[in-house]
Amino acid sequence: MSTPIEPNAVVQLIEQYIDDEHRAAERADNKTALDEDGIYGLHNVAAKVYALGFYDGTCVANERHNRRRGRERENARAEAES
Repeated sequence: MSTPIEPNAVVQLIEQYIDDEHRAAERADNKTALDEDGIYGLHNVAAKVYALGFYDGTCVANERHNRRRGRERENARAEAES
């Protein structure tokens, strides 16, 4: 499976977090700014989380569709029998 990408809104949230962390690291002696490897890893995790959410949403939509179609078939069968 290829590495998923996160949508622009997620990229912006991650980049804002990174900027906030860098500013915090400048103000505090006990805080270290994220390096490029850490930033890459953070984007990778965000992309995977987004992909999982997208997949779950797709599964939910499919389940709802299948259940609706099942009810339609049952209603059609009941009408045909009456």
